[in-house]
Amino acid sequence: MGFAARTLVEALPGPAAIVDPDGLVLVANGRWAGPDGGGHPAEGTVLGAGTDPCPGHEGLLTAVRETTPGSAPTVLPCRCAAGPGTLRVTHLETDCGSRRRLVTLEPLTAADDDSVAQAKSQFLALLGHEIRTPVTTVVATVDLLRAQPLQQDVREVVDSVHRSVHALKSLTDDLLDLARLETGSLHVERRPVALRPVLEGIVEPLQQQARRKGILLLAAPAPDLPAAVVGDIGRLRQVLTCVVGNAVKFTEAGEVIVTAARDGGDAYVITVSDTGPGIADPDRERIFAPFVQADSSAARRHEGAGLGLALAARLVRCMGGTIEVRSEPGEGSQFLIRLPLETAPEQPAGPAPLPLTRRRVAVVAPSPRSELALSWLLTSAGAEPVPARFEDLSRRLPEVDTVLWCDDSHDPEAVRRADAVIEVLGPKGRALMISTTDPRTGIVRKPGVLTAPLVLGRLVAALNLERTGVRGAPVTVPPLAGGRVLLAEDNDVNRTVFRRMIELLGVACDTVADGSAAVDAMLGGTAYDVVLMDLQMPRTDGLEATRRVRAAGCGTPILALTATALHGDRERCLAAGMDGHLSKPITLPELRAALEPYLSEPAGEPQEAPEEPEPRDGDVPDLSKLLDLEEQLEDRALVVTTVNTFLSQLDGRRTALAEALRKQDRDALRATAHTLKSSSALLGAGPLAEACARVERNAVPGTSERDLNALVADVEGAVPGAVRVMAGYLAADERQDSAGIR
Repeated sequence: MGFAARTLVEALPGPAAIVDPDGLVLVANGRWAGPDGGGHPAEGTVLGAGTDPCPGHEGLLTAVRETTPGSAPTVLPCRCAAGPGTLRVTHLETDCGSRRRLVTLEPLTAADDDSVAQAKSQFLALLGHEIRTPVTTVVATVDLLRAQPLQQDVREVVDSVHRSVHALKSLTDDLLDLARLETGSLHVERRPVALRPVLEGIVEPLQQQARRKGILLLAAPAPDLPAAVVGDIGRLRQVLTCVVGNAVKFTEAGEVIVTAARDGGDAYVITVSDTGPGIADPDRERIFAPFVQADSSAARRHEGAGLGLALAARLVRCMGGTIEVRSEPGEGSQFLIRLPLETAPEQPAGPAPLPLTRRRVAVVAPSPRSELALSWLLTSAGAEPVPARFEDLSRRLPEVDTVLWCDDSHDPEAVRRADAVIEVLGPKGRALMISTTDPRTGIVRKPGVLTAPLVLGRLVAALNLERTGVRGAPVTVPPLAGGRVLLAEDNDVNRTVFRRMIELLGVACDTVADGSAAVDAMLGGTAYDVVLMDLQMPRTDGLEATRRVRAAGCGTPILALTATALHGDRERCLAAGMDGHLSKPITLPELRAALEPYLSEPAGEPQEAPEEPEPRDGDVPDLSKLLDLEEQLEDRALVVTTVNTFLSQLDGRRTALAEALRKQDRDALRATAHTLKSSSALLGAGPLAEACARVERNAVPGTSERDLNALVADVEGAVPGAVRVMAGYLAADERQDSAGIR
């Protein structure tokens, strides 16, 4: 370019450059590439190329190419290092006929910047509210649909819609929070918060995703933390859910460790460490910007809008803290959330008794971070952790009471060595293995094996030591030796729990949700040792399904599952061709006893199952049922998930019940009452189950509308008590650890 071109750009007050139609910078003034211009591409480089430091130039090259003679200047937003501004692309016609483009940067004034920020915030708020209104309707409609008896293929579609609409609802909630933060209208609460239950509550919902990948997921606050601090529990959970969820999502193998510790005075640091792919230097700051992801390519593997970390960072700042990421590609990532959290003025009157006092536990962990987390858990319970390596175990055994082993599910040799330790020490109660593998794998069925994530209560219970003020050790029922069971059950709550119980017995389990699917499965290519068949299911009930398979010559043993417990049930089942009958709710020892005749006994000396308590009657929902279920399943997180599922579906089932009553659709009334009765009984809501049973029995021709109204009113009357007990169960660990501080 000639002298005139350089004179032109130097005469302009702001950053300016002349480029050719392909975006090559031919000449630029000093303000263009200097700090005032935010470091735009220098002469001889191309706009928007890989060397371009400004993320706002992504559409600039297209604008340069599309600006033609006679066209109006193209205006683009730009957010460079020097601050926000406007890029203007204007066509230039030179004397020699060459076509050039003049690109100038016009910085925004403070007033312009405030106006843009306000408009953006208003737009986000409006968008959030406008989306949320129809989304709320869709959520309610889908919940109503899920409460109805549906064919399996239809239910799968409805469940898919349910997951998608809840993801959309979560996104709109994030948009609204982002808008509130932009306008300064987000309120931060200050009330007592118990850190341990918060951390444990974050990792438990992520357990299934972590197990599928074989990731070790641990949460452990330092033992010297106060029982309660002052902060905003809702916002803290929101931040941790995002950061820990991202860590699990992007980590394919290894571990995700969450710890909390003092950082001097009333400052605390919560650290989330993972062994994921790591984050490159240019992306470490960008990930905290809205709508930005470290992997923003079209082929990226993970979904997401890029709002989570941006919102988390702003929420942390709103709480007076900071968030920092330390990461290198291939080395994993570490997020450090520093928060000022005062010690709550009300603390427990005295230290609670420590259930593992005077216990020395050897800790064998795959990394220093997981070793520290496990050691903190043990110290919090009063034990003395002794870091050890596999090679040292034989020498250290005389010095310790127990070995706590954490396996690496991706290392066959590590699993083999752990298996050997369990074989030798497990039966003697001297070894506990934390497995990151799927619960259905063989090693998880052995004594002394727990699946991650591990929280303090489960660790203490698994070591068979009494935890003061908390339920005792889990029910121990010896497994059966293999086999395969088909479970036909339309209630998703029951199906989840029964499947887990069957797998705990060491038996493979396939599930179907209606009688027709059960017939197809039994007459298909899979050989089942025994079938558990619910009597009342959509499309084809259990009795009709049994008649069909018997007519087809299938002799597989079938045991009926029923929630009615009527005297004629057994006779009806036997007449249809079934081999036995089980009344719900079913305990783990009862289930084992029922399956045992059809499955071979395992090697080794059988143990006696603990005696089951007599069923309790009364007018109050029974919390002990939930505690017993947790102990039998040895999986608190599964029971928590099941209770949450029940509560999330409860309003939909109540609405379906009321709608069936309004239409006097007695078939729908019976079906809905049956479904609600079954899951209520399983989860200890006896009064609600009994009220539903009365509706089911009386929703027949001849019962007056007035009587049905009264019976449905009884169901409504029993709901609050059931909800209170289940909500109390969900909060039990938090109340225990915070000693009553809310």
